[in-house]
Amino acid sequence: MRFSETTTVTTDKIPVICVHSFFNGTISRQNRQHRIWTMAAVTLALLLILTLILFNTQTGFAVYFNGEQIGRAGSMEEVSAVVTGAEEQLKEIFGQEYSLGHSISVSPNLGARADDTEHMKNAILGGTEGITELYVLEVNGTAVGASDNEQALDGILDSILDVYTTALTSSIRFGDTVTVSYRFINNDISQDVSAIKALLAPSNSASESRLTVESVEQKQYAEEIAYDTQYYNDDTIYEGSSEVRTKGVPGEALVTENTVFINGVLQSSQIISIAETKAPVTEVVAVGTAPRPKTASWGSYIWPAEGVITSYFGPRTGFGSSNHQGIDIAGAYGEQITSADGGEVIKSDWYCGYGLLVGIRHDNGDLTYYGHCSELLVQEGDRVYQGQAIAHMGATGVANGVHLHFEIRKNDEPVNPIDYLP
Repeated sequence: MRFSETTTVTTDKIPVICVHSFFNGTISRQNRQHRIWTMAAVTLALLLILTLILFNTQTGFAVYFNGEQIGRAGSMEEVSAVVTGAEEQLKEIFGQEYSLGHSISVSPNLGARADDTEHMKNAILGGTEGITELYVLEVNGTAVGASDNEQALDGILDSILDVYTTALTSSIRFGDTVTVSYRFINNDISQDVSAIKALLAPSNSASESRLTVESVEQKQYAEEIAYDTQYYNDDTIYEGSSEVRTKGVPGEALVTENTVFINGVLQSSQIISIAETKAPVTEVVAVGTAPRPKTASWGSYIWPAEGVITSYFGPRTGFGSSNHQGIDIAGAYGEQITSADGGEVIKSDWYCGYGLLVGIRHDNGDLTYYGHCSELLVQEGDRVYQGQAIAHMGATGVANGVHLHFEIRKNDEPVNPIDYLP
C-alpha cells in the first residue's frame, strides 16, 4: 500500500506578548532592578502558556479518497489500517487483488480528533466503482443474489419453503446455512428475483446453489391394541371343548408419528408417543375338563352322506319347494346316512313332505334334519355320536329321485349347510 502525504501544515497562531521598555538613561538603579524582576515574571508566564498550548495540541491527519476528505486519523498507523482493511474487503468482493494506489492521500491536521475507522473504510468502499451496498443472500458462505429490498429476498426463501409445506408439517428449515446481510457487493451479482429463485430451487439439479429443504410432518392415528386371553378349567364342559365366557375387545391407542422428508422425499419415520385411549378387554375362555361321552357334540359337522349335490340352499325352480331350506345329496338307494354331529334324536318318523326323517338336537342347540330316508335306524330319545349310521337313503315323501335332504337349523332357522361343512 502506498499513498501520498502533503507537507503543508496548518497551525493555529501562537499569541505573542510584546513588552515595552521603559528604561532610559536617567532611571535609578532601584527602578532598573524592579523592571528586571517584572520581565522575568512575564517570561515565566509566557513559558507556562506555551507549554499548555503545546500539551493540548495533538498532531492528526486528514484522510482523502480520490481528492475528497473521508475522515481524520490520529496516526499514520490508523490510516494504514483503514486502507489495508478496505483493500482486503475489495479483494473479497472482486475476487482478485485490489490496490487503492494513489487514491488515498493525507495531510497533517493539528488538533484533529480521529474519526471511526469503520466509517472511513465504508467511505472508501462506497466511493469505489463497480460495487454497491445491498442486501445480499448467501448460501453456505457464497453470495447467490442481492437486492435493495430485504423483503424480496425473504420472499424467495419463504416461497421455496411453501412448496414443501403441507397441512401436516410441524417444522421446516433449510439444510444449508442461509443468511441475508446488508453489505457491499460486486454489481455483477444477480438482482433478478426470478433468476435467484431458480438458482435456489431444490429441484434445479444443475445449480450448485440449490437449497436443501428438511421438513417434518407429524400425524396422529388410532391403532388397535390386541386383547389378552385368559383360560381357566371348567368341569362342566367336556374335554376338548371350550366356551368364551367374556368376549375379548381390542383397545385403542393414539399414535403420534414424525416423518422426515428431504426435498419432499421420505427419509425416515419415528413414533413419538403412544397414548392408550381405550383399554382392551381380556377374553376369558373356559376349558372343558369333564370326560367327553362318545355321543357328545363337537360343535362342528361332517358330511352325512356321499354323493352329488343336486339342489342347493335357497330359492329354486322346478320340482319341490321354491325356497329350499337345505341341500339335496343324490346317491344310491339304501346308501348309509350318518349323524353330522353327536346329539339327541328328537324325531324319527314320517314328517310331511320330508317323508321318513331323523331330527337331532346337538349340545349347542343346533338342529339337523335328514329327510326322504328309506329306513330309520334310530329312535326318538336315542343319543348318537358323530358319524353314527342313523338311516338309509331313499325317496320317501315329496322326492324326485333317491337323495338325502339335509338341513342345519340355528335358533330353529334354516341356514346354508355348505357354510358349516368341511
